[in-house]
Amino acid sequence: MAIIAFAEPHFVSLSNKGGKTTVIFTLTSDDKDSNNGLGIENIMLECDNGKTYKAKHVDAQFGDTTTVIVKFKKLSKLENSRLKFCINGEDKYIDIPTDMN
Repeated sequence: MAIIAFAEPHFVSLSNKGGKTTVIFTLTSDDKDSNNGLGIENIMLECDNGKTYKAKHVDAQFGDTTTVIVKFKKLSKLENSRLKFCINGEDKYIDIPTDMN
């Protein structure tokens, strides 16, 4: 019997500079599958106004901790928003803080 543990993604930062909205989060090695793989897909930003935005660009820096950089079109309002995505087939969510520094 195999036990699979998934860590929770960790929000790092939010930026609304350069004509785009950028969200950065990290994943630990616990999120990797049994073959040491890490599949990240279907990244969407769900906003309180009922709108959903698909990521325009995704970049990942893999290692013991994986840093994921996700870019969306520039969004002016992100109150009560969350990032939704799939890691190795499992749905994950990250609440986005409302203050955009």
